[in-house]
Order: sequence, then structure tokens, then C-alpha cells
Amino acid sequence: MNHKVFRNFNENHLFLIIVCLIFTIGAFTFVKTERSSSAAENRSLSTFKHLTAQNFLDGSFQKNFENAISDQFPLGEKIRADYGNLTSNLPTFGIYQLLCKNRYINAVNSKDHQRATYNCEDYIVYHPNVHNMETEQKILSKNLARYNHANTIVDTYYYYIPDSYAYNFEQDQIASDYARYLKDNLKGNFHFAKLQYDSFEEFKNYFYKTDHHWNYKGSYQGFLDIANMLGIKNPVQPTTTFTNHENFFGSHARVTTNYNYQEEFTVYQFNLPEHDTTLNRSVGKYGNSEKYFNHDYGYNKQTNYYAYFYGNDYGEIIFDYHQPKKDNLLIISNSFSNAVNELIAEYFNKTYVVDLRFYEKHIGQKFALSKYIKDNNIDKVLFIMDSGFLSDESLNKGLES
Repeated sequence: MNHKVFRNFNENHLFLIIVCLIFTIGAFTFVKTERSSSAAENRSLSTFKHLTAQNFLDGSFQKNFENAISDQFPLGEKIRADYGNLTSNLPTFGIYQLLCKNRYINAVNSKDHQRATYNCEDYIVYHPNVHNMETEQKILSKNLARYNHANTIVDTYYYYIPDSYAYNFEQDQIASDYARYLKDNLKGNFHFAKLQYDSFEEFKNYFYKTDHHWNYKGSYQGFLDIANMLGIKNPVQPTTTFTNHENFFGSHARVTTNYNYQEEFTVYQFNLPEHDTTLNRSVGKYGNSEKYFNHDYGYNKQTNYYAYFYGNDYGEIIFDYHQPKKDNLLIISNSFSNAVNELIAEYFNKTYVVDLRFYEKHIGQKFALSKYIKDNNIDKVLFIMDSGFLSDESLNKGLES
């Protein structure tokens, strides 16, 4: 039996097992008394729907099936996660490709985010509206007041990165328009730009398959957008492209333990001027690009290439290019800025990068924006933010309102 026949044999049997499981569960609903509500959780429970051709083809049966497993069976959450992982293995089926075309297929559920694959392709993404602007208004209003205060004391710049839960690929439209919210509600003098994409095909050009971060093309496009917003002339160009052909498993794959989808890790290489770097008030080197280019790293499924290559998350990073006639810049961001920090810093005297999730823990003191600006002679502040940044107070603490 050749490899292709053997693979088809296994796939056909796997498909038959899934069909039998679905029909078995459907038959089980006739003899089992289902619980309609949970007194302990004070909520209604999902119950099994009868299988019809229509609800199977439109996907509502599968979605209900996953929810009902959690609510009606012991160990339901584990079964639900295993079911999601099982369906992740099915893109090779022609019939399955037809059924899941242009829709989300559940990958795994967690307390933080619901992740899915989309369009039978090997991209693990967030479901849209995981962060809902209506339910997050209280936090959004608090953070907006902080940004507006910053606008009154310093020259401010905002760069927004719409990750997958801000866009609904099924409907091919924005799910949560944080960019519009910012532009409509920011006050005073400020500058704004965003990473632009208008479809799943464009999204794939800028983001990893298995990681929530932007890839080398996305981060470089972000750098170009930011450089234009800051008035930087002749932004640095990459000298070459380097690809690691070993399997790269990003944050989505590591968190969901879904290692079925694989990708290579590609980066740009740049020639940057010599400069000094301080990491959490100690002299050090940011990232491991040179080691990476020499394949000097330990590989396993849990290797975080993004952090290893570009640099880990620190409460404070200082890049000193010793150009006293140029401005000092403060970047406030999360790990999205890791890929562009050094590229931006080249055009300033000193660039301070602060991650407010870790500043107090790493530096040993609370962060206060106005004091930090005064103490370090900051001329400009750049916020680099993804969708979750705006609805997370830990990423904004220390910004006075």
C-alpha cells in the first residue's frame, strides 16, 4: 500500500469515526434527559439539536454540538478541546473543505480567548468580537482619558495594529473598530496611523500562521507607517531576507498545543549603526539576531522565536545612539513593538521603550508618565497598540488622566 493510498485510507476511516460519533450523540439525546440550566453557574445550558442537512451545512449543528458537549457531559471541556483539535486535522478532506469554506472552525476555547482556524487554512486566529467594544466601554473610557491627558503634555503619536479579533473574515468587515473609536475620541494635537488590510488574503501577508504577532512583512510595513507619521526621511531598508526552515510554532500553537499547522520563520536583516542598549537599567544586548543567523539556539516546539530573535519583554529598554541634536523618544507598547524598536530608535538620540505590564516589577518603582517625561527630557511619545491594548488597564497603568 503506497503512502498516498495509506493516507487516504486513514483519512476515510477518521471521517467515518467522526460521522458515527455525531450520529451516536444525536441518538443519545433521545434517551438522555438533558439539563436545561445550571444552578451552580446561574445560567442556561446548551442542549443538543437534532441533525439536519441544513444545520450541518451551515455549521450551526457543529457549533451547537461543541457547546452542548461542555454543558451536558462530565469532562465536557476536555472533550470539547479534543474535538476542536480533531477537526483541526481535517483540511485534507475535500468534503470538509467545502463545508468550512469561508467560515471559522473552532481550534480551542480558553478563558482568555477563543481561537479558531479560518477557511480550512493553516492559520490559527482569534474569533472576532472576543473583545467587544460595548462591554468594554468602561475600560476604554478610562484609557482614552489617559491618552487625552498625554496629548496635553507631550507630542503624541498613535499606531494601531488590528489583529484577527478586530476583523470578521466571514463577513469581510471590521468587527471592532478601535481605530475609528480612537480617531473620533482623541482630543488635542496628536498623530494617528494604522496597519491597513481589508481581507483575509491581506491579513495573511502581515501575520504569522500560528502566532498572534505580525510577521516580518507586517512589522516592516508598520515601521514604514510609523516612520512616515514621525516624519522620518529615507527609512532603513532590509539588506537580505533570512529563513529558518525548521518548523516554527507560534503563540497560538503553543497555547492551544495544536502543532498540526507548521510554518517557517522568516526575518529581514538590517545594517544598523552602533549604539548602546540598557535592559531594565543594566547594559545588555536586545534580541539574539546574530545567534539566530548562525543557528545558535535550542529548538523545540516551545521555542519562542519571536521573542528570541527580536527581544524579550522588558519593563524598560533604552537605546542610546548618541545623537544629542536629535529628539528623545518614549515608546509605550507591548510585545508588538519588539520587532520595530531598534529600527525606530536609529532616528533619535535616546529611545526609551516601556512595557507597563512589567515596569513596576522590573524597575522597582511605579511609572508616572509626566514625571518620566520630565526626568528623561522626552520630546515625543509613541503608542504602538494592538486591539487588546486599548481594553487592558495593565498596559496603561501609570498614564495619568
